[in-house]
Amino acid sequence: MIKKIVENVKFLMLKKEVQSFINYYIFTIINAGISIFSISYLTKHIVPEDYGMIGIYTSILFFLPSLISFSANGLIAIEIVDLEVDKYLEFRNGYISFLLISFIGSSLISILFCLYFSEFGFVIIMATIMGFIQTLSSIHNTELFQFSKSTRFGLISTGTVLLGFLLTVVFISFFNLNWQYRISALLIAEFVFLIIRFYFLSSIGSSFKFIFDKSQFKYIIYYGAPLMLSVLAGWVLNQSDRYFLLHFFSLKEVGLYAAAAGIASFVVMINSNMIKVIYPLVYKKLSKREGKKFILKLTASYSIVILLISVVFCAGLYFFGHLFLGEKYQSAMPIIYIMCLGQAFFGIYSTTGLVIDYFKMTKLKTILVLLSAILLILLSFLLIPLFGIYGPAVASLLSFLFLSILSFFISLGLFKKHNIT
Repeated sequence: MIKKIVENVKFLMLKKEVQSFINYYIFTIINAGISIFSISYLTKHIVPEDYGMIGIYTSILFFLPSLISFSANGLIAIEIVDLEVDKYLEFRNGYISFLLISFIGSSLISILFCLYFSEFGFVIIMATIMGFIQTLSSIHNTELFQFSKSTRFGLISTGTVLLGFLLTVVFISFFNLNWQYRISALLIAEFVFLIIRFYFLSSIGSSFKFIFDKSQFKYIIYYGAPLMLSVLAGWVLNQSDRYFLLHFFSLKEVGLYAAAAGIASFVVMINSNMIKVIYPLVYKKLSKREGKKFILKLTASYSIVILLISVVFCAGLYFFGHLFLGEKYQSAMPIIYIMCLGQAFFGIYSTTGLVIDYFKMTKLKTILVLLSAILLILLSFLLIPLFGIYGPAVASLLSFLFLSILSFFISLGLFKKHNIT
């Protein structure tokens, strides 16, 4: 019996997908550790009100890459599979050209917003620039995922996070600068590694030629248009809590939520890397009209794993969280617990959501996310009077639970509709 188990483990360890999975998660743990240590450092060096400004910045940055790319980054993965190499390279150049034009337009809109919301001018401009850089970086990331270069992806992501943290320490501790230089540190780190990605680790930069292809631009817009509303709904689901708090309370509470969300990003990292590992395999199976049992088994297994990880992580925070979270941020602990559980359910949604993505059911996905966003808004207004600053977090948890359940049943319908075995 033991011998058979050992043989099965050896067999799995030799599989490319399993090796990629392990690589991704090793770097995920490293990145999560750096991120949590960064939050610990920040909560001990800046007040919640300043962290609130960083929270506003991250909330703006949440949707800007999707706005600049018109939510069409998913096309990169699809076209890698569907097109010949030469055709794909041509598509990639056209896509980057589209991003450049979109960034110019987004920058003009950002300037107008700065004139109206002058107190948030710095975070708006920095989020716009960072959004563009992240959008370009995502092209390289997608190619790394598609070609299973997990180690290279891990080294790049860890290098970016580490450089951002080191620059933060230099700016704040050595030069005694303010919260704005935390954002500047992150921007510098992302830009440095973008150059490395495009010119040293790939030919994306050296082979780029500007292409004004109206037909391709229309294709990108047609694909992404239904998803733009989904991006707005996704922003409501993930970021609107800050603005509910800003309306009902103050920038201090926004700072507490931003710190809590940063720690809960440990679960977000696990979710995002899980998707990066499995989506090429899921897409290949669906392209052959198979994979129903695999996807259902994957969803069930991941549901158990991510919920268990979230509970264990929260238990660790309960006993040891006071050691790394600043004294002024201790009241954020219950928010962290709720957010971690909510993100676990979002991860469950992400597995079945791949089925919706593959069949390009963008309108359906938009409706699904929009319904969840509406539910979150209604619940937030109902729960804030009952739970105070914890109300938006509880509303998010319930909305993610609703999203995961509804997505599961929609995927079952798509299996039947497309005869997936």
